[in-house]
This record gives sequence, structure tokens and C-alpha cells, in this order.
Amino acid sequence: MRFIARRRANAQIVNLTPLIDCMFLLVVFIMIAARFEPEAGIPVDLPRAGSAEARPPRSISLTITADGTFYLEKEEVAPEDLERRLIELRSAAGDPGGGDVVLVVNGDRSANHGRVVEALDRAARTGQKKVAIRTRQ
Repeated sequence: MRFIARRRANAQIVNLTPLIDCMFLLVVFIMIAARFEPEAGIPVDLPRAGSAEARPPRSISLTITADGTFYLEKEEVAPEDLERRLIELRSAAGDPGGGDVVLVVNGDRSANHGRVVEALDRAARTGQKKVAIRTRQ
């Protein structure tokens, strides 16, 4: 007696190979497009601190280089324009009063202390309420 295997008429075969290929391409794309550096920009030698934290989500970056140059969000700013630009950036972030946006100061460890104090004083004159000094752990 010979049995013949019959296929069911409504059987569906799902080929997962194209789906796996698409997922693999998405993973490769995400790996290539991801930023692996936390913040690239103006190179400064940050001082060390044991309580170093990541940059707050609603923040404005103020960088002071070793030669005393000010940068607001990677754009060089003259000291006399610092207050005006800070107000503009806070307004663009939706907080013109300075109560929610954090000013993150990235000061080079060999920067003149007077330049850092000058920047903080100018920020205080604009009504900036939250300031964080960035360090490395």
C-alpha cells in the first residue's frame, strides 16, 4: 500500500529571509548613524570631580577655553555679547526667564578663574537661575 502525501490547499509558507535581511540592515544603519561621543566640539581639558553627571536635557552649553575665549553652543561669542546671546538662546528654548534651562559651564582646567567668574556674573545679570559646572569623573 502506497501513501501519497497531500498538501493542504490553504497552507501558507512564510519566508522570513527578507525580513531578517531588512532588520540586519536597520541595525547596521543605526550603528553607523549613532553618535558615540557624548559631545564633540571645542576641545577643553575638563577638571576631575567625583560627582560628575551627564548634561541636563534642557541646557545651554557655555565653553571657556584655556585662552579665555567664550563659546555659546559651539559659536564663539564676544564677552560683551554674552548676555544678549544667552537671552536669545533661552528664548529659543522656551524659557526666557532662565528658571528651567540649565547653563552648563565647560571651563578648561587651565582657564583663568577671572574669565569663569566674569561669565557667571554676566549670566546672573540675565536672570539665569540654574548653573552647572561640567567636570569629568
